[in-house]
Amino acid sequence: MRMTPPPGRPGPERNKSRNTRLQMVGIAVLFALVLVLLFNLPGGKAAKEDTPEVTLSGAVQAIKEGKVARLHLNDGSRRATLVLSNGTKVQTAYPVGSGPSLTTTAIEADVKVTAAPNKASSPWMGLLFTLLPVGLLIAFFVFFMGPKMGMNVGKMNKSRRAPIEVPETRFSDVAGSDEAVSELAEVVEFLNTPERFINAGARMPNGVLLVGPPGTGKTLLARAVAGEAGVPFFALSGSDFVETFVGVGASRVRQVFTAARKLGSAIIFIDEIDAVGKARSSQASGSGNEERENTLNQLLVEMDGFSDSGVIVLAATNRADVLDSALTRPGRFDRHITVPAPDRVGRTKILELYARDRRFSRDVDFVSLARRTPGLTGADLSSLMNESALEAARHGSGEITNAHLQAALSTSYMGRARTSAVVTERDRRITAWHEAGHAVAAMLLPHADDPVSVTIVPRGVAGGVTWMGGNDNSFLTRSEAEARLVVAMAGRAAEEYHLDGDYTQGAASDFASATALATSMVTEFGMSPLGPTTRSSYGHVGGAQSDRVGEAVDTLLDQAITNARNLVAGNLPLLEALVRELLVEETVSGQELSVLADRLGDRPAPVYATELHQLP
Repeated sequence: MRMTPPPGRPGPERNKSRNTRLQMVGIAVLFALVLVLLFNLPGGKAAKEDTPEVTLSGAVQAIKEGKVARLHLNDGSRRATLVLSNGTKVQTAYPVGSGPSLTTTAIEADVKVTAAPNKASSPWMGLLFTLLPVGLLIAFFVFFMGPKMGMNVGKMNKSRRAPIEVPETRFSDVAGSDEAVSELAEVVEFLNTPERFINAGARMPNGVLLVGPPGTGKTLLARAVAGEAGVPFFALSGSDFVETFVGVGASRVRQVFTAARKLGSAIIFIDEIDAVGKARSSQASGSGNEERENTLNQLLVEMDGFSDSGVIVLAATNRADVLDSALTRPGRFDRHITVPAPDRVGRTKILELYARDRRFSRDVDFVSLARRTPGLTGADLSSLMNESALEAARHGSGEITNAHLQAALSTSYMGRARTSAVVTERDRRITAWHEAGHAVAAMLLPHADDPVSVTIVPRGVAGGVTWMGGNDNSFLTRSEAEARLVVAMAGRAAEEYHLDGDYTQGAASDFASATALATSMVTEFGMSPLGPTTRSSYGHVGGAQSDRVGEAVDTLLDQAITNARNLVAGNLPLLEALVRELLVEETVSGQELSVLADRLGDRPAPVYATELHQLP
């Protein structure tokens, strides 16, 4: 809770601001004094008199011609004052060492010569000019950098110290990670009843590594473990241990582990441990890597001292492959728990969990919504629910409806609609035909993902989007890969029909994704005429192998565009009906597309020139 200072008494922020202003005033006064001192020092202020200047050669010529009555020399400023016969005064400057010759010339011309006494310079003045720049630099660092350096160095350990708390999070607050929760429940049991494991001769792992993509709830799981066990929770990030100052990271590791041991039982959670736990290299490296390796070494040493300790280290990373082998060996992080993206059932539970504090209308079906969100993590679903709440607030609704969820889902997948974009009628028709080609091909091909929605409203960088439903399948069959190629090419095929053989650049992104898939089919999946083999990508090698890979990829793509053209030609009534609907409504759902196809009669079957897997 933030305390407000009582009236008449400045708070800490006001005191800090006042001190800063005083420092600024002090610096300004110091520089003003220095400037005044320099300006008033001998030689620092040039004597400015209303005396005409003449050249040295002119002055010498005037002396030789007898026009000068008196000459006054000042070797300190290296200036000579000449009093002419008519009483006029002029001045000239002369270089170092020219005073004696000028004096000789004047004496030979019977000119009265006088000279200013050359005062010996004070040694204190030379010392002042030597130490003055150093003093100014010291003053600058004291007034400006001193407080900051003191805070960063003197208070570094205090400001970076991990806060101690006992989280209120429980396993009931976690959804979609049932397997991870069941494994971590053993850690909770060990912290609550360690004698049960000790009597059986069992030893809990010193460290548990949570591995999974970003947003899957690794930090939430770690907090739930500490909350269920009721033990202090030290939350840090791997980057907290990596500092520019040598030795700070290792010192911080010692402090955290020492504090945890004093508490008896505790959870130390290190997020993004790959920032400090990367594999060490035998090659020479810079000071930054050396500091990181020193920190890693200290972490390894500290984890070796947990034999009889109730402290357990939890760490999270999405890059387990880069961790040092000494960190993952038995005795340290010897238990790895995978936290993957949730499946359909897990997504349903997560959606229901986020719906507890929100009002939803009766038409919302979380099971159906979960089916349409394959691949989304818990963080993605949280963002989706928040976006749906924002959508409801924009429309002044007190509850979230299915329409709000659909709008939020479209925004999450395809970007916000650019309703202000200027689109000509010609571009609208081309976009409608292009997206209709994708949608009809996806609906008719039995192995393709069903279309969820097709729109000609610009979203993100796209002029139109066909949104495929996707699935939770881990394996991609050859038939599904072939269907994806045809669906990707169907947009170009529909454009060609609409423009009488001409086409636009709109299929560039389709070609990029289709080429990437076809390349993987040839070089990784063994789904090409080259057979079941793994080959290097033709973009990185040359020679006969590159030619064979390139030819196989071209064969897959050529056959896909041929089949797409045949599919478009065989289903023109459905395409034309969908284009008319898009030009009027701008967005057509997958259900509306099915109704439109049923209205035209028996749903047509796709027309293939030949099956891709039957190619020689």
